[in-house]
Amino acid sequence: MDAQLAMERSRPDGWVITEGKLVRIDPTEFDPEAEKGVVKEYRISEIGRYLLNPGPIEIRKRLVGCEAHPAPTLLNRMAQRLPGWGQKRRRKADVLLSGFKLKLPTFKDRDLDAHFKKMVDEVRGFDPFAKKLARLTSRRLSHLIGICEDIGGGYSYLKLQGSTEEKIRYLSGHAGRAVRVTIHRAHVSDGLFELRAYPATGFNTAHSYRLYAYSRDGQPAACVLTPLGNLDYRLPDPQAVKYLSLLEQVRSSSPDFRRCFEECFTGSCRPVRLFFNRQLEVDYSKANFPEIYRNVFRSSETAPSSCNLVKPVLNYLQVAVSLSYLPSPDRTDQRLVTHICILHDLRALEPLRKSLPAVYAEMSRRAFSSEAGRFYVLDSITGTSHAD
Repeated sequence: MDAQLAMERSRPDGWVITEGKLVRIDPTEFDPEAEKGVVKEYRISEIGRYLLNPGPIEIRKRLVGCEAHPAPTLLNRMAQRLPGWGQKRRRKADVLLSGFKLKLPTFKDRDLDAHFKKMVDEVRGFDPFAKKLARLTSRRLSHLIGICEDIGGGYSYLKLQGSTEEKIRYLSGHAGRAVRVTIHRAHVSDGLFELRAYPATGFNTAHSYRLYAYSRDGQPAACVLTPLGNLDYRLPDPQAVKYLSLLEQVRSSSPDFRRCFEECFTGSCRPVRLFFNRQLEVDYSKANFPEIYRNVFRSSETAPSSCNLVKPVLNYLQVAVSLSYLPSPDRTDQRLVTHICILHDLRALEPLRKSLPAVYAEMSRRAFSSEAGRFYVLDSITGTSHAD
């Protein structure tokens, strides 16, 4: 066991990724198409493996309705051949939403749980949504698309399988209930990670996986190996390693974020999503002066009037790392909590290097280095919403 791995096994808290190091290894051993050259090795935890894994994951969303797209009539089909006119005459899809809002917790007593579910099924028949579905006929529909309500109040589409009749039966039987939804991978889009498929039992800090970054056909490439040294998976986007590095540094630098992180990945809370966002709505030229700068001004005896030199640069090169979660892992009908850690790229402070050297030196001392650059924690915000 090497020293780095031994250090990981001794950690009492969670972790994501270690600092990368150059190693002498032939990458063709795990990737026949790899180019021989510089190889960087990281160790990633079970959390890191989940975030980067390109395999599909399954989550649950609440099915609340559907979009019913009418089949085009003969007149519509003929009109589509006329430039411009066909688009205006095309019938819009009908949006049908269930009014069934009742959400029941899962009871520990199986008999009691089954009894309440039976009662809910009896009440479900009075939902007008079921009557609207019954009036739909397959010959008048081109297709049906499910509508799901997400945690936090957002909506998304659900692709339904089978014939039109099978889709109608599925909608009728599952409206108002949590249904299984498969998405292509945890890294949903640039900077956005879906966390609801992460095991509720938490993670084992002693487990680690080797991640290698190298080149293939002149382009960056990366892959993860199993503990036995076999290929686990290749990364579709090697740049995603930067997100793990940034997350590890935020976890280490911010006690509040670290507390939320630990609660989410040890099973105390239910993690929902992780988002790295560069489009922030906080305008520090108008908002309160961040506490970190108030402390630096006091310790360096910098004149308070100098804050006007700092405020203009705070709105540039920001990254917000937000972790959203439900305080209880067993309930979905409660408030969604989001902890946001706002990072500031040290490059934005270059104008202060000469005008406020003491302030620049202190912020440079507080900054951490990651694969994405040098940042410091500018601010921390916690907010809640209700998943009704």
